Amino acid sequence: MNANRKLYKIRLVLSLSNVNADFMQLILCMLVSHSIIGNPLYGAALFLFSSIWTIYFESNVRRLSGDRRFGGVMWLLLVASVFAGLALVFLYPVMAHMLKANFVSFFVLLVAARNVLSWKVNGSLSRPGLRSRLYKGLFQVLFFLPCLAFVPVLTDRTVMWVVLAGFALTGFLLSFQSSTMASLNKYIGNSRKDKLRDIASYKVFSNMALYAQIALSLGVLMYICYISFSTPSFDVYRYLLMAVWIVVILLLSGLSNRLIERNGKGVTLGMFIAGVAFWVVGSVMMFRVRGILDMALWTACWGVGLACITSALNRYNVDFKMVARIADRKVSDRDLYFRALITQSLAVIISNAVMLLIVTIWVFVIPDTHEPRIPGIFRQVSVQLPVVFMIVSVLFALRQPLDERSRQKLVNYSHGTSRNKSTKQNLRSSFVEKKRVRFGVRILAFFVKPFLHLKVSGKENMDMENFPSVFVCNHGIIYGPVAAVIYLPTYFRPWIDRKMVDRDMAAREMYSRFIYRIPLLSKSAGMRFARFLARPVTWALNSFDPIPVEKNNLRNVMSTLDVTVEVLREGDNVLIFPERPRRVTRGNKETVEHLTDSVGKLFTGFASIGKLYYDATGKCLRFYPIYASRQGHTFRIGKPVVYDPSVDPREEKQRIANQLHDKMLELGK
Repeated sequence: MNANRKLYKIRLVLSLSNVNADFMQLILCMLVSHSIIGNPLYGAALFLFSSIWTIYFESNVRRLSGDRRFGGVMWLLLVASVFAGLALVFLYPVMAHMLKANFVSFFVLLVAARNVLSWKVNGSLSRPGLRSRLYKGLFQVLFFLPCLAFVPVLTDRTVMWVVLAGFALTGFLLSFQSSTMASLNKYIGNSRKDKLRDIASYKVFSNMALYAQIALSLGVLMYICYISFSTPSFDVYRYLLMAVWIVVILLLSGLSNRLIERNGKGVTLGMFIAGVAFWVVGSVMMFRVRGILDMALWTACWGVGLACITSALNRYNVDFKMVARIADRKVSDRDLYFRALITQSLAVIISNAVMLLIVTIWVFVIPDTHEPRIPGIFRQVSVQLPVVFMIVSVLFALRQPLDERSRQKLVNYSHGTSRNKSTKQNLRSSFVEKKRVRFGVRILAFFVKPFLHLKVSGKENMDMENFPSVFVCNHGIIYGPVAAVIYLPTYFRPWIDRKMVDRDMAAREMYSRFIYRIPLLSKSAGMRFARFLARPVTWALNSFDPIPVEKNNLRNVMSTLDVTVEVLREGDNVLIFPERPRRVTRGNKETVEHLTDSVGKLFTGFASIGKLYYDATGKCLRFYPIYASRQGHTFRIGKPVVYDPSVDPREEKQRIANQLHDKMLELGK
């Protein structure tokens, strides 16, 4: 298992190196174009055109016409790229009166041909050994000869040597790459059916990964093209700086990625969103740099964001091996690797096609201007377009049912700690079947967590091998529920008053609790304000997939207990707030409220879950006390109280409630 995972990571790094080699060759083509005709974007456009179609044919993605991601927009981009390429090759030299542009076309063709033939040679010499490496090196030496014949066209000797060194370096990298494209071509050709295609959560993930990688690739392309033309004068050292920038990004990303994955615990949806935030800030600020220090700072921000994003995507991708088991599919690390590589290839094609269309328009505009400067609209597009793709990726991420809590359920099932038919059906419903995911809780946690800064303790008291369990937390008005939602380090479904998950009932409850006390608000205005607040509140609360609680009569209470036991049998933990509120008088109105700095007496009815769960499963349920302290900024989890079936049910119910109350008071000291 560890060997397969290590092999998977090695292959993933090699596949990513193919894309990074493309960035180096793009810079090389832009340097040649800038030196010969004074327009670096012409070389960029030609290289993007060649890259689109070499990847399209050599990776065999043309066989993916049944993939939904390979839809009308994709075909439209491919057709538009053909017209853009023809216009660049045949119209531009005539319209711009630059027949020297044909030299640029020759150099780009040379680079593209070397890529294609290198992939084929690497594929045929895939066996490791000194002889294979010698043959690959000899092939690159032979391909270096046409470049030697080409460089006399370049009048600047510095440019000549830089081009020769760059061509040799990229050829060296190509000779040591794995036969990625050949392997992908073979995999797509032999795959009769995508084993993950009809799994709903994987569809969401594949779209999330696709748009994120489009944004990352497009962001690099935009910045390279922007820097190359940020000043009218030609400067070979600017291109060397861009190549160094690419290397620094790779080193920062690789180092950050290793540190993140070594820890592993933080690789979650939150890390993905945090990575997006870092990347967006770095992307925007890099277009406003005023010196080397500024560039280094925002490059570091960009690289850390990239590492967080790729770490989260890698973690998600590996997790789908467990999801496939729920769907009764056998998926190997090899399948996951190639599925990730297909998504990466589609992202490169789409990002290159989008960039090609933008650059082609710009190429035909520049010859008509006397002082070529960056148009304002291009500056805006350079910044905003990659960010738009990344925002779309975040929206898909928020729809992903495979969050950290549900992942823990998946791990428990895979390890056999909570394996039963109801658990499997619940997991299938969550991950395999198409299910609407409410992400209000995720938005709430993301924005509220920075303002709480609670220190969590007592995780060692949680016995995950004996999950599911019941977590009992103090209320503290609203502080306890908010803290528990954000900081409880496991999955759960909470008890929530039925009044607060129904919009109309929530509006009346909110008005009667606190809105009536707002001065200058009439009763009708107060109710309108309550209905306005009830909409986001009920939306957020329903995101928890709550167990509605109604206390009006015994039948409703028993129904809540029965649903709770069923939820526990499915493998979900339960979070409850059984603190009894006190009655107070505000003005001339009597209402109820919870203590803010202590724990009130607990209702005892919730403890009946212990007996019902034991009768249904024969297992003794654990009740964990939790105390969230506003003053101490702490979130403490205590040792559990375990249900004892040998004691009279009434006495046991009272014992559980009393011991939990005492333990919560101790945690609050």
